Amino acid sequence: MKFFKAIFFLAIVGTLYTSCQKETSYEGGATSISSGSLKSGGSGDCLPSNVNGLYKVGVTLNTSNYIDVTVNVTTAGSYVVKSDTVNGIYFRGVGVFQATGNQVIRLTGGGRPTLAQLNELTIKYNGSICKIGINSIDATTPEAEFQLNGSPANCTGYTVNVNYVAGTTLTAANTLSFMVNVAAPGTYSLSVPSVNGVIFTGSGYFAAIGPQTVTLSGFGTPAQPGIVTADVATLSLSTKCSFIYTIIPSGGNLNATFTMAGAGSACANFSTSGTFTPGTPMNGTNTATVDAIVTGTGIYTVASNTVNGVTFVASGNFTQTGTRAVTLTAIGTPAAAGTFTFSVTGGSSTCTFDLTFN
Repeated sequence: MKFFKAIFFLAIVGTLYTSCQKETSYEGGATSISSGSLKSGGSGDCLPSNVNGLYKVGVTLNTSNYIDVTVNVTTAGSYVVKSDTVNGIYFRGVGVFQATGNQVIRLTGGGRPTLAQLNELTIKYNGSICKIGINSIDATTPEAEFQLNGSPANCTGYTVNVNYVAGTTLTAANTLSFMVNVAAPGTYSLSVPSVNGVIFTGSGYFAAIGPQTVTLSGFGTPAQPGIVTADVATLSLSTKCSFIYTIIPSGGNLNATFTMAGAGSACANFSTSGTFTPGTPMNGTNTATVDAIVTGTGIYTVASNTVNGVTFVASGNFTQTGTRAVTLTAIGTPAAAGTFTFSVTGGSSTCTFDLTFN
C-alpha cells in the first residue's frame, strides 16, 4: 500500500511540475522562453498602454475588453504576461516574440467587476511589473458628451502609430490616437468603417471633462499601398472628423532621404490642376505638384498644413535619386474665397506655395 501511495504522490508532483512549465512557456507548443521587461514610467505605470472596452458591474468581460502593453524583449521566444485579479477582473496574454526590441502585446480580459471603482491592476512578466488603472462603472452609466477635435471637418491632433504595410496584417501596435473635448463624463464608442481592408474601433469611459486622448485599435490587412482618407465617428454620428494615413508598399525601403526643392522659400516647379471653389469638396482632380530632391530611395510622405479647410497629401516610393515631381492630392472643403499660403513638408524640409480659391 505504501508503494502505491508513493507512486500516486510522485504522479501528482509530476503533474504540478508540468503545469508550472506550461505556465512559463508558450501554451501553443514547445519553444524557448523569452526574456525582457515591461515598459513603465517613473510612477510604475505601464507605458505606453491602451485600455479598451466597457467594464460594467455584473457584466462578464468579452473580446472587446483588452489592454495593450509594451515589452522590451531582450531574448525572443514564448511569453506569458498576466495581471493579478482586482475587483473580479484580470488580464492575460500568451504568444511568441519573434524579435527583440519593443513589442506591443494584447492581454485579453476575464471575469466580471463587482464594484464601481478605479481598479489598479499589476501586470507581470519575467520578473518585471507595471501598473494600469481601469474604471469599472455602473451598468446604468450614460453616454459621454464630447466632440472630436476638428469635427466636422479634418481631425486635428491625431497620431498614426507604426507603419501600415500593404498585405501585412495589423498587430496590437497599429493604433490611432485622437484628441477629444469632453463636456460630460460617461461611456464612448468610436469606429472607423473599413477602408482598403482596415477598420479601427475603440470604446471606454471618460471619467473627467476637458481634453482627453482616445486610442483606437486597428484590425485587418491593408489591400493596396497609397494614401487613405477615412472618417472616425461615434455610432450615433453626433461627432465625426476626417483623417489620413499612408499604406506603404510591401518590401519597400521604409525611409527615403530627400528635401523639398525650394526648401525655405517657394516650392520649385509648383503647379495645380482642378478647380478650387469655396464650399465644394475636393476630389481626385484637385492636385498640386512640386519637386523633391531625392538622395536615397524608399517610401516617402509629403503633406501640407491645413489651410482654409484644405490639406494636400502624397505618398509613394522613390525608386530613383535626383529631382522628382511629387503630386499631392487635396482633401477637405474650402471655407472661403481668397489666396492662401500652404506649407509643404517632406523629409526634414518645408517649402511654400500660394493657392487662390474662387
